[in-house]
Amino acid sequence: MEHSGFWKRVVAYLIDIIPITLLVIGIFYFYFGFDDAIRAYFANKDDLDAKLRFYRFKGLVRDMSFFCWLGYCLFMESSPLQGTLGKYFLGMRVVDSKGETLSFTKALVRTLMKVISYVVLGAGFLWIAFTKQKQGWHDKVAKTFVINTNSIIGRNDRGIHYPESNIRRRRI
Repeated sequence: MEHSGFWKRVVAYLIDIIPITLLVIGIFYFYFGFDDAIRAYFANKDDLDAKLRFYRFKGLVRDMSFFCWLGYCLFMESSPLQGTLGKYFLGMRVVDSKGETLSFTKALVRTLMKVISYVVLGAGFLWIAFTKQKQGWHDKVAKTFVINTNSIIGRNDRGIHYPESNIRRRRI
């Protein structure tokens, strides 16, 4: 089984987060006054009130985009698609230690651990680049793997042996 590397996962993340962020910006722009904050900030960058309002909105957009992405990951990774659209487009999927689709509970653990990986200056995500099985902290704790779909034929009932699986699978 071939594990998906750090940079491939970064590209998948960008494919997922850019539309989510644009949607959140649009909602804040049209419904919550972000447009006024942007105009006031760029009209006079020395205006402290305008600067504070702009940065407050910017922080809200960042935080809301992150939490929307987490919810999106939670549902997509426990779905039959086994990953986000970014992962799907790049030929990856998220599996448990037996090579199966994540349960909602396992996807929830993985998603909550992403928050910790993020809070510690992204160290939990950078960990992917330095481990043999390309696992971030969220993968280690949830006992999940991100694999390249072109590296296997079918699912675990097709002769694939996954870590922690003591069952010998039949070969095709």
